[in-house]
Amino acid sequence: MRKPDHVARLYAVPPSEFTATRNRLAAELRRNGRGDEARALAQLRKPSAALWAVNRLATTHGKAVEALLDAVAQLRRSQLRDPRAAGEAVRAQRAALESLVAGGRDVLGDAGLAASQQALRRLSDTLMGAAVDRAHAEALRRGELTEELPAPGFEAFSEARLPTSARLQLVRTPAPPIPRQDRQEAAARTAEAEQRRRREAEELAGRARDDARAVSELEAEESRARARVAELRQRLRAAQRAARRSAAAARRARRNAGST
Repeated sequence: MRKPDHVARLYAVPPSEFTATRNRLAAELRRNGRGDEARALAQLRKPSAALWAVNRLATTHGKAVEALLDAVAQLRRSQLRDPRAAGEAVRAQRAALESLVAGGRDVLGDAGLAASQQALRRLSDTLMGAAVDRAHAEALRRGELTEELPAPGFEAFSEARLPTSARLQLVRTPAPPIPRQDRQEAAARTAEAEQRRRREAEELAGRARDDARAVSELEAEESRARARVAELRQRLRAAQRAARRSAAAARRARRNAGST
């Protein structure tokens, strides 16, 4: 029977529930004698909103994830065989990525998280960074990516030297065009950016507090475990002494019985 996938379970919960779920699953693993897995799980950091949404897409948009991975593989083969004939693979890759970015926007919105242009760009880059790397692609399929990834360039496909005119780049979802703004709109945009930076700083501070709390909880749990081990050792020594006394008494009784 396949062991429960605790990493996928952890990354499936909303970011606000990450720390509590991580501690609960780590404790569950320790109770089941899987200490190494528990320690590895306890070290996982709370994901950013973009990374969390990428992992959720493996469940909510699994077919689109497979379509992206297939399109990237086809693009790699096309660029190696005949770069000029790779247009269809480029279009398939673009369509799959745009579908996933739209799905990521919905996932973030449904969780009450901001689907900002920056968050969607980071989501798009991580999807493409995972798609071109086999290990990361498998983690993406399982919804277990543990870090954001940069978007790759052509070098991720091959080191073969191709004519400049034939070289293709991975297609990234284009950022929406920014219309010309008057001074008032520009000031509002600047204020919004500043507010976003403050929110991100608060999120990082909250993550640091969560990590510190997790360390404190684990240290307390370790202290309780050490006390329990010490108690068990005392009980073991007492039981061993009692067993030796009983064995000695039994031997004396047999000797006395044999002499009568």
